[in-house]
Amino acid sequence: DWMMVIQEMVKSGSRVKKGEAVAEFDRQYMLQRLDDYKASVTQAEASFRTLRANMDVTHKGYEQSVRTIKGDLDKARLDLKTIPVQSAITSEILRLAAEEAEARHKEVVGEARYVAVIEKSQMRNAEIELQQARTELKRVEGNIDKMVVKSPIDGIAVVQPIIRGSEFTTIEAGDQLWPGQLFMKVVDPDSMIVNARVNQVDVEKMRIGARARIRFDAYPGLELPGRVY
Repeated sequence: DWMMVIQEMVKSGSRVKKGEAVAEFDRQYMLQRLDDYKASVTQAEASFRTLRANMDVTHKGYEQSVRTIKGDLDKARLDLKTIPVQSAITSEILRLAAEEAEARHKEVVGEARYVAVIEKSQMRNAEIELQQARTELKRVEGNIDKMVVKSPIDGIAVVQPIIRGSEFTTIEAGDQLWPGQLFMKVVDPDSMIVNARVNQVDVEKMRIGARARIRFDAYPGLELPGRVY
C-alpha cells in the first residue's frame, strides 16, 4: 500500500519560514521499523564483539600451542646433540622424538595459518553484516525525516485542491496521497508570476518590458504593479 496519509499540515495561506515543518505524514509504521533496525544494529554489534573476543581467545590458544611445541622441538634438537655419548637404543629414541616434534611443529604452524585465514574471512563477513544493518538503519532514519516536509523558502503555504467524493476542496489532514502528488506550494509573495490571456485585438498594444497594473475579480480593491514578460 503506497498511499500516504497526511497527519498534520499548516493551513493554506499561513506564512512559513525556511526550514519550518509544513506537513507531516503518518510515520507510525516507519517508527516501528526504526526500533526493529536499531535492535538489529545492536545485535550485530554484540555479535561482532563476541566473534572478535572468541577469535582473540582462539588465536592466543594457537600461539601458546606453537610456543609449547617449539619448546619441545628445541629440547629434542638439544637432546640429539647427546647422541655420541648415548647408547644405540637411547639414540634411536631421541631421533624418533625429534622427528615427532618436528612433524608436530609443522602441523601446528600450518593449522595456525589456516585459522588466521578463516578468522579473517569470518571477521569480514561480520563487518559486512554490521555495515548492512547500519546502512538499513540510516536509510529508515532518512525515510522518517523525509515524511516531515519542511519549507524550502520563506513564504506563504498554498494547499492544493483535491476531489473528495463529488466535491472540489483543498487537501487537509487525514487525506491519503500518492507519492509524487502535489499537495502544497510555498510561494514567495514578494515576487509572483501572473499567467494572463490577452485578446488578440489588444496584442499589438503590448510590448515586452511594458509596465502593467494587475487587478483580480475576486479582490476588487487590490491592484498590483507588474511588468510584461
